[in-house]
Amino acid sequence: MIFDSLNIAASSLKAQQTAMDVVAHNIANANTPGYSRQVADITTIAPQQVGAISLGRGVDVTSVRRISDPIIHNAMLNNSSQQGYWSTLNTGLNTVGNIFGNLQNTGLASALDNFFLSWQQLANNPQDSAQKSNVRATSQTLISNLGNMNQQLVDAQNSTNAQIDTQIQQANQLLDNIASLSTQINSHESGLQGASGAANDLRDQRDQAIRALSALLPVQQVNDPNGGLLIQTTGGDMLTQNGTARHLARGTAAAAGGFASLVITQTGQTVNIGQNGSIGGLINLRDNKLGAYAQQIDSISANLAFSVNQLHASANSGTASTSMTSGQAADSALTLNNPTQPATFANQIVSGSFKIHVYDATGAATPVGGSAINITAGVTTMADVITSLNAVPGVSAGLDAANHLNITATGGSSFALSDDTSNMLAAYEINNFFTGSSAATLNLSTSIQANASAINTGRVDPVTSAMSSADNSTAIGILQLQNTAMSFDGTTNASLHTRSTSVSTQYGNDVSTSLQQQQYRTAEADALTAQRQALSGVNTDEELVSMIKLQRAYQASAKIITTTNTMMDSLLGLIR
Repeated sequence: MIFDSLNIAASSLKAQQTAMDVVAHNIANANTPGYSRQVADITTIAPQQVGAISLGRGVDVTSVRRISDPIIHNAMLNNSSQQGYWSTLNTGLNTVGNIFGNLQNTGLASALDNFFLSWQQLANNPQDSAQKSNVRATSQTLISNLGNMNQQLVDAQNSTNAQIDTQIQQANQLLDNIASLSTQINSHESGLQGASGAANDLRDQRDQAIRALSALLPVQQVNDPNGGLLIQTTGGDMLTQNGTARHLARGTAAAAGGFASLVITQTGQTVNIGQNGSIGGLINLRDNKLGAYAQQIDSISANLAFSVNQLHASANSGTASTSMTSGQAADSALTLNNPTQPATFANQIVSGSFKIHVYDATGAATPVGGSAINITAGVTTMADVITSLNAVPGVSAGLDAANHLNITATGGSSFALSDDTSNMLAAYEINNFFTGSSAATLNLSTSIQANASAINTGRVDPVTSAMSSADNSTAIGILQLQNTAMSFDGTTNASLHTRSTSVSTQYGNDVSTSLQQQQYRTAEADALTAQRQALSGVNTDEELVSMIKLQRAYQASAKIITTTNTMMDSLLGLIR
């Protein structure tokens, strides 16, 4: 029985020491990110039967458990994905705030208002060359603002796209790390490394890596009954299973000039992560935010250019011209409104006509009222237009080496254009004010750049062919475009003023929404972290209390051994 006491006390010493090691490990990792508090499970050893008596045989540490709640872990995965998404989106939107911060005061809205104000001032005095120069100056400022905004948005898109590549590499590194940790955990827990029991620290490291991965893209964790682990996107794309990792990569760009999609390297399968994770935030920022703003800027440019050209092409400055060249090239064999024509606005051409008024050397109209050039949509080609123009006495027409239409007066004549109901003149930028169809290509016509007097303010009288430099009808018409609903690019009808304010309003709403969501997800993350810390975190005060308890138990067990040794000495003394 004395030897039984020694064995029991020895088992206690060993158990208390093991439990003390666990406490020491907890205290050592109190500040380790992702560490879960561990607890030694101390249980009694199965008793032995001595006659009719069942005697205990001591104590043993049967396992060391980590304290972890899978519900909290999964909630943190979801929150981390959402927080990563909204934080990334909000940060990205704020980086382009300088573009939209100037919309109301010194930027686009102001430039557009000044552009129309200059036309109003010109309408009040259409013969004033200074007012025409002012129109040209405000137009150049507006063109510059639109171009600069577009370029900054394109640069921001490219920068965002580069960040996606960086985060794809980070995600792949985490997937490799998770797969490696899964292999180590399997080896440890299956006894292949000569060890046994749960690989608690490795599991903590893997959980931490999974949470880091969830900040980049949405993931869900599936534990199989045999201890294996499967990580997949919320869309069901498998990323890693046990010791195998599948990498993310870029696929093929969806369209020319577009950005490549996200795919699984091994299969080429497209991965749709939606509005989740920082990668999802970057994709949404690049395509649906920055891309949408750029499209709105382009839409303003396109509708501005075509609507102004519609009026300007059928107008004049009070004097006839001796030559005109189209700003857009044409394939003479195709119909004017064929979708494959180089002219962006060829699709706006409808059946109608325009007039050309020819004046002899004395300024007399020949004939009075001009000659109509008829256009039939889907039928008329540029070759047909050239034939019709060449049939008018006093003018000659043809295509130059770059396939631009040239109209030239002959025999000392001059000419003017009017009453285009087909949109042909505006579509091919003949007698135009603007050239280009997007923020990147928008510019003033070469004639107006060279001489502001080429700005048209009036119209040719359709009956008498008379013209006057005092006519302000075209200037007034262009002024009215500011609040006229229109759409020449397939967008919803809206005025230029509405378009310029809606893009800034949309940006403001996007920033506000992303900030609110970021704040909400951050508060949620703090709450989940607090819950995990309360359950799995190390409280050093509690660990010190446990340490004292173990110390007292250890001292008591040692005292049993000392006492037992004294009893043995007494027994041996009797024998002697």
